[in-house]
Amino acid sequence: MPTTLEKHDKRYRMDLRLTQPQRASYEQAASLRGQTLTQWATAHLDESARRDIAEATTTFLSPDAFDAFCEILESPVPEAVQELLSRKAIWE
Repeated sequence: MPTTLEKHDKRYRMDLRLTQPQRASYEQAASLRGQTLTQWATAHLDESARRDIAEATTTFLSPDAFDAFCEILESPVPEAVQELLSRKAIWE
């Protein structure tokens, strides 16, 4: 039965330049997992991409910093900000 990834359009290619030791190492790792080199490489690229995207787009706060952040969000909006938000936008 096809996996979700196999159902996707796979018209796109990515060529990589590798040293012989890199290629041999990747092929050995793929073989040990019972995967083709493409399956092994894309699985690792997918995992790395998800991690890198999450790290770049997620903010983590310590418990104290989170409490301070929540306190700021719950505090009254300063009068200057209220006035600014009440103005008609220049593009309207």
